[in-house]
Amino acid sequence: MCGIFGYVLKESNKEILNKANIFQSHRGPDGYGYEIIKVGDYYIGLAHQRLSIIDLSSSGSQPMQSYAGKNLLCFNGEIYNYKELRLEEKIVSSAGDTRVLVELLSRHGTSACEKLNGMWAFAFLDQTKGTVTLSRDRFGEKPLYLFSNSEGIYFASELKTLLELVPGKFDLNYQVIGEFLVQGLTDFSQASILKGVFQIAPGSNLSIDLFDSLNRKSENYWVPKIIQNNRPLDDSIEELINLFQESVNLRLRSDVPVAVLLSGGIDSSAITASMKNILSPEKVRTLSAVNEIGMDEKEHIDSVNYYLGSKPTLVNVNPDANEALKLMELAIFHNDMPISDFSNVAHLSLMKKAASMGVKVVLSGQGADEIFCGYKKYVGFYAQQLLREKKYLEVQKMLINFLFNKTVINQFKLSEARRYLPFLNSDLNILGENMSCFAKVPVGLQDSMKLSDRQLYDLKKTSVPALTHYEDRMSMANGIEIRLPFLDHRLVEFALNLPETYKLQKGWTKYILRRAVDKKLPNEVSWRKDKQGFLNPQANWLKKEWKPIVKEHLFEDSIISGSGIVKKENLAKTYDYFCQDKGNIWYRSIFAPFSLEIWLRRNMEKINL
Repeated sequence: MCGIFGYVLKESNKEILNKANIFQSHRGPDGYGYEIIKVGDYYIGLAHQRLSIIDLSSSGSQPMQSYAGKNLLCFNGEIYNYKELRLEEKIVSSAGDTRVLVELLSRHGTSACEKLNGMWAFAFLDQTKGTVTLSRDRFGEKPLYLFSNSEGIYFASELKTLLELVPGKFDLNYQVIGEFLVQGLTDFSQASILKGVFQIAPGSNLSIDLFDSLNRKSENYWVPKIIQNNRPLDDSIEELINLFQESVNLRLRSDVPVAVLLSGGIDSSAITASMKNILSPEKVRTLSAVNEIGMDEKEHIDSVNYYLGSKPTLVNVNPDANEALKLMELAIFHNDMPISDFSNVAHLSLMKKAASMGVKVVLSGQGADEIFCGYKKYVGFYAQQLLREKKYLEVQKMLINFLFNKTVINQFKLSEARRYLPFLNSDLNILGENMSCFAKVPVGLQDSMKLSDRQLYDLKKTSVPALTHYEDRMSMANGIEIRLPFLDHRLVEFALNLPETYKLQKGWTKYILRRAVDKKLPNEVSWRKDKQGFLNPQANWLKKEWKPIVKEHLFEDSIISGSGIVKKENLAKTYDYFCQDKGNIWYRSIFAPFSLEIWLRRNMEKINL
């Protein structure tokens, strides 16, 4: 896990590589390196900031040359199955994952990505072919941004690195801003908040031809197939147990301490239980965010730790309003994007504590809700699918089960449902004149979609990209690597092809996962009916303690209104309704523009407004 930066230019530029190593040093505090090589008419500069996780010796330093000396790799991430690939390819036995990757790419080209089980963003220079290949893992766990102009091409692990180092100013992408403000979306597409800056698409390779005027060609190396598997439920549970255990096993490969982020929910608890199958209890370290106002899941966290005998660390994330605002500004800086929720800030604080303990790798449960239908919305989507198929009795039976089980339907909140039910939206439009080009993107169940298609849509567009974005930025701000066992591509493909009734059954979401961890966790955790997460008083802060600065930022000297992003009068009226608890205004309707204003003020010298 590291940071990378690079360019393809007509002129060599050593200074910008040194600056990149300094600017992204939080991603790789254990060392840095750079190389400049000329191929044809172009100089290729690669800079690497190292976070040492596997192979802590100098032999793991980057950029790394292939054994033959023809190719060069700059790599951020982990290849979890590198030991198996090392044996398969007969690569020297002491090689770490970076060495295995550079040799695989040298031997097989970009088709080698199909063999990889891991998370990555890399730049690979093949001098013989005259290509620079930029690649990103299947789910975009590792970031990689690209910008090109008349001078050439720049790429980096973080958007703010390009903003800081590339000469000139950037225009804003109003479509991306609209998706964020109106629909609460981040990373819906490969476009960024800056016009002309794009992310490499997850599951794809982008090849830059150095012998053909930097012509670019993109290809997907992973496209999941959805072919429903109708094996008996008990057989599927057994396969799930084996797949998940193997995924956790692979993600425990590390030469430094590993912990798990334990929230008290079923997903992170399942990871903790699987770790216990491999490690002795005292080596199973858990990290959990709690607060002093009872808006946490400490009861369930304590229950899991006691049941498994794991070694807990509870981090009090309980800032007062003033401290919370400062932490919010720091989180926005690191996030490469405005944030729409204070949970990002809690995660940043938790990662800071983990770093102070010497932890460099943590496992997280992100992805489980998407592949096993853990969100409330999936019940509604499945009901829509059954209605389209005219299976009216099945719809009725399913909804009655959820109603009597007092799970999802009882937790319905009108304000949160607005993004999926457009007819519930307020008539008050806050968007200004410069947002006329914004077009809402589809977030519901589209006409041709089944439930599994909608799950894949969440994995690729509406959910997982945002979650992996903030987890990467908040963890790497503290030099910590996040690993996600539920996003092992084999597990994802397995889950997507399960019958819907294995995921939503008897009034339960994630039914098959609950069955798989039954008896391995406390009953009150594996069969929890609520889904709370880490809460905080952000809505009250916006209404009370933060009110003066919210008004100053949004209404008195506002960039977002002055640049035509929002209509000041309509936003002011929305804020008044919110403060008076009128109209079912969700806190994000205020939090998001406030966050955007903070981000713009921080970066205004590099942006055309």
